[in-house]
Order: sequence, then structure tokens, then C-alpha cells
Amino acid sequence: MCTFYFITLLLLQPAFALLAQDHSEHLHQAASPAAQQSVLPQATPLYVCPMHPHIQQGESGNCPICGMDLVLQRQQTTAAVDVNGAMQQALAIRTEAVAPRTLWRFIESFAQVQYPEDAIHHSHIRAEGWIEQLYVRSLGQRVKAGEKLFSYYAPDLLVAQDDYLQALSVSKQNGERSSSLLKRAETRLRLLGLTDNDISQLQQSRQSQYQITVYAHQDGVVTVLNVRDGMYISPGDTLMEITSLAKVWLLADVPEAQQSWLREGMSAEVDIPSHQITGIETRIDFIYPALDAQSRSSKVRMTVDNKQQLLQPNMLLPVRLYGGPLRDVLAVPRDAVLLSGNGSRVIVKDGDSFSVRHITTGSSAQGYVQVLTGLHQGEQVVVSGQFLLDAQASLSQLPQSTAGSHQH
Repeated sequence: MCTFYFITLLLLQPAFALLAQDHSEHLHQAASPAAQQSVLPQATPLYVCPMHPHIQQGESGNCPICGMDLVLQRQQTTAAVDVNGAMQQALAIRTEAVAPRTLWRFIESFAQVQYPEDAIHHSHIRAEGWIEQLYVRSLGQRVKAGEKLFSYYAPDLLVAQDDYLQALSVSKQNGERSSSLLKRAETRLRLLGLTDNDISQLQQSRQSQYQITVYAHQDGVVTVLNVRDGMYISPGDTLMEITSLAKVWLLADVPEAQQSWLREGMSAEVDIPSHQITGIETRIDFIYPALDAQSRSSKVRMTVDNKQQLLQPNMLLPVRLYGGPLRDVLAVPRDAVLLSGNGSRVIVKDGDSFSVRHITTGSSAQGYVQVLTGLHQGEQVVVSGQFLLDAQASLSQLPQSTAGSHQH
């Protein structure tokens, strides 16, 4: 694109030169020496930070890094290019007025589906033993609440059951005097992992159970399986991990430059392209405080219902994050803003004169850019042909050799 504009500029240089020559001859006949130049330098201030020279702006202020006052370094000159109406039509120059607008802030990004960390349940045992029967055979298997996971034999649990049955027998003979002993025996069983249902069966059968069965606490998917038939297990082992997929988390990346207006509770929309579903409404639940050092972005978390099991972990979905509106802010079309290492600039039209103006920009939305400083309401900015005008203004500032120019 830059090569195209450069070649176009070279082709149009004779037209600019002819226009300047005709305009110069006309002004020479009118005996106005000061008006013989079609390029008029205009001075604008340039403030620089003494400690960080790359911090430059067109007005006084403080350095955003160290807070020092910016120092007026020099007067930066820009050029005004005069182009008549015929040449403006030939260059297809279009302008648009700087006007207040309402900009709706939003970010288009992608979100990765992940298991919800608050819906994960670990299966542990509280007495060491051995696996007797395993009912879950593979990773990713779906289970429902109340289904059997595994059965195991634990010697300590067998001894605790025998003690409980003895305490139960003594309590029936001695009445209330042995009630405290029975409660301690029952509490011991609960601490070793027996449920109320297991204790009720023990009271009815009056026989110790050699195998204790562990049941699923919730519906979900087996995401960790660290146990096999006959394996020796201990309380410190994570035997299984069951994750509920009734709801899933969506983690989206937000660039550093757009984090100033992020907040929890913001509206968002998610699409599921694989099922041709668009516009699923959700909200931002949490904004992660850490910033990625490489991508210069942080993550935000959203929660989406997944009762139909359409969303699978590690899926990548388009997401749109909506912020509040910026009302009555000065804005210019995004195409009018020229970017460079020194900041942003636009080409301002004043009659048949076009000049370069450095500006400070803010948020960008709906094809427009917020203007913080540098422009006033009603001014005309160039939205088409600005590259040629900017290049012509830059070339006009180069020193030109005048040797032999007045010899004829």
C-alpha cells in the first residue's frame, strides 16, 4: 500500500509542480512576494520528557512514566499545501467534519472453553486399603450423582465397624450410660469416610462390611483417573476427579490498551460456529489481575450454561465484550488518522489549504476514533487522499538547492 501511494505521488509530482508554477506566476503578476509559495510552514510546539525522550506531545503536561514536567524542546514545523478545486477532484480528496459522537466500546476476541474450577470434586479415602472393584474404567467417562465409583477394603474401617457394633450392643443393655460410647464410635466411622446410609445399613445388618463402596457426589465427567483394580490406596492419593459440565468457563484475552474500561458485570456475547448458534448472552465474572508478558493482554472469565453439552473444553469461540457508551466525544473517521512513530496525525482542510495536524486519540469504535487533543468541532479532516497530501507536505519541508534557479 505504501509503495502504491509513493508511485502515485511520483506520477502526480509534475501536476503539483505545474499547479505551483501556474499559481506562482499568477501571484508574481499580482506583485505579492509573500504569496508566491504554495507551501507555508506552520509552527507547532513539541514537548519532550527530559528522562524519556520518546515521550513527545504537542502540549505541555507530565510524563506518564516518571511524572516529570514535559519541556518545550523545539518548534515543530508542518507544511500547508495549497490545492485548487480541480486538483482536489483529480486526487479524489474527500473530507468530513469533526463532530461529537456516541461511541459504543466493545472488543472482539476469542474465548477458550475450560472446566469450571469451582465444579471439580476429588475422590479420596480416609483409611488406607486396596481396591476391590472399579466401576469407572476410562478417562472422560460420564457419571451421574449416586453412581458407584469403586469399592475398597480397609482394615481400619473393619475394626471401626466392629467397635461400633459392640458399642451398639452395650448401649442396648446399659441404656443411657453407654450412649456417649456409641456416639464416639459413630463419629469415628464418619471421620473414616462412612456415610449416613452406610451406618444405617450397619445398624440393620449388624454385620461389618468388608468392602466399602464410594459413590459419585455430582453429575459430571471423569477428568482424572489414578486408580486401577487391586491398587493399594492411601488417604493422600487423588483417586478420581469428577467435573460438572452443567456450566463452563470462557477465558478471553483483552489487549492492554483496552483494559481501562473493563469491569466485572459487563455484557458479552458468545457464538458457537459448530452449531450455527450466535449471540449467547453472558457477563464478565472475573478479571484476572496478571498481565501476560508476551501478548501484553490479560484474561477475563465468563460463565455459560451448558446443559445441552454443546460446549467442550478447549473449544475456541468468538466473543464480543460490550462496554458503556462514550457520549458526546469528538471523533473522526478511523481512515483519516495517520499513524507513525511520533503519534497520530490528520490532514486538516482550510479552504484550498491542507495542513498536517498532530492529535491525541482515545477509544476506537464503529469506524471512528476519539480525539482527545489537537482538533476542534467543525474542522474538516481529509478521509481520502490524505496519504498523498501528507507525503507532499513532508517533501516540501526538505531543503532544496537554489543554485542556478535564478540564472534564467
